[in-house]
Amino acid sequence: MNYVDSYYAATINQHQPWPQLDGSVQCDVCIIGAGFTGLSSALFLTEAGYDVVVLEAARVGFGASGRNGGQVVNSYSRDIDVIEQRYGTDAARMLGSMMFEGADIIRDRIDRYAIACDYRPGGIFAALNARQMQHLRAQQRLWERYGNDQLELLDERGIRRAIATERYVGGLLDRRGGHLHPLNLALGEAEAIRRHGGRI
Repeated sequence: MNYVDSYYAATINQHQPWPQLDGSVQCDVCIIGAGFTGLSSALFLTEAGYDVVVLEAARVGFGASGRNGGQVVNSYSRDIDVIEQRYGTDAARMLGSMMFEGADIIRDRIDRYAIACDYRPGGIFAALNARQMQHLRAQQRLWERYGNDQLELLDERGIRRAIATERYVGGLLDRRGGHLHPLNLALGEAEAIRRHGGRI
């Protein structure tokens, strides 16, 4: 099964193919699916010395993992203040620390395994008007309370310097965020698994 036509599929890194399963294999852990969750789990386990087999029906990173927007964003579908209101301070504190850990793990793996996935640090949340700018100020205070100390509020001149447009009145630069080529990240993690003796 070929990758769906996309920019990511058209700019895929060269890699050795993975074999098709033939018969039975023995392993410590079998993981179903070579998307980000399966690959991350397999890499963690192979780094720890486990014999891991990943089974994938299509290709590594075939689904949403290999064709998403590629943004590294330090948040959840509901922000940490909503989590705190609904589930309490302890749950918010635990999830708040995990909010930044995921991106740190990604950056560490890119560096450690020299994964060529066009990672570019930094992401901007842009404001079209004063009300949105007020929301970004509150967002900065909230995220700083949970440990993100790499945020910078941009005024109109600052955002113009950053992204060369006069469309916005300001923005919030998150240096712990970023952008990458998701399919090449998936393939790079798969190669790291293979390097540790894991099988896909």
